[in-house]
Amino acid sequence: AKGSLGRPHSPRAAGYSRGAQQHRAMLRLFVTFVNRVILRFASLVRAPVMWALLKTDEPLEVGYWAIRGLGAPLRMMCCYAGASFVSTEFEAVDKPDGSFNLDSWFKDKKPQLLKVNALTNLPYVRVGGKVVTQSNACLSFLGRRFGLMGSTEDEIVNNEQCLCQVMDLRNEAISVFYAGFGPDRQEVFDSKKDAYYTKKVPAHYAKFEGWLQAQGTSFLVGSTPQTADFHFWEMLDEHEALGKFLEKPSLLPGFPLLQAYYDRFRALPELQGYFNGPMYRLPINNKMAVFGNT
Repeated sequence: AKGSLGRPHSPRAAGYSRGAQQHRAMLRLFVTFVNRVILRFASLVRAPVMWALLKTDEPLEVGYWAIRGLGAPLRMMCCYAGASFVSTEFEAVDKPDGSFNLDSWFKDKKPQLLKVNALTNLPYVRVGGKVVTQSNACLSFLGRRFGLMGSTEDEIVNNEQCLCQVMDLRNEAISVFYAGFGPDRQEVFDSKKDAYYTKKVPAHYAKFEGWLQAQGTSFLVGSTPQTADFHFWEMLDEHEALGKFLEKPSLLPGFPLLQAYYDRFRALPELQGYFNGPMYRLPINNKMAVFGNT
């Protein structure tokens, strides 16, 4: 008889094969065990401690428009972790015809980064020679780097679910904030704003209220903030600003767990420098938006 490589079978060869399989199985178990130990350690120490244990000699850059938007959660994560980083912010410049010059990104920076990553878009995270793009990929990349992705399989899955659910809220918000980007965006915004704020946003909030009630945790995944929390809090804060812009009361009092969550996150000591600094004072949205453009 011949084996797959054309060599005769023998009891010795069969025994060696079984031994190799057992060795690989033991190796997989060992790797799984080490990964679980690392995740558990990440849950027991603060993010700044995790960052101190990582390579800190590589320059870390977060790139986005000169607004909060999708850049804010990434910047907050870096601040929370105590990481040294550069926030690169690209300006949309007003043009006489009412449009905007976006060359600072599309002509100056993006062509350089496309040579490193063909998927390059905003936001991006750059560490050394690596460029990571796509919003949730950037959040997850920093989350793994800072130990903010959850410490057990359940927590990791919960964090990933919440990341996607927050993005659902953001995508619907953008359709109103920017109102289609067209010349009639003010009219589109006016036609959508009331139903969005009084019906659609509460529907999203109800999901997260139910999630917090079911989890029984201070934050979305556990007792400390994880990646999804930074994006979710940003969306809550943006809608607090939207309510003021529309001269309508805050929606949070109708969701007591969300109200407590919002206040708890805002009071995190690690983020007070961010909240008192220039990155938090950036406009929520870009200049072509109807809401949050200043």
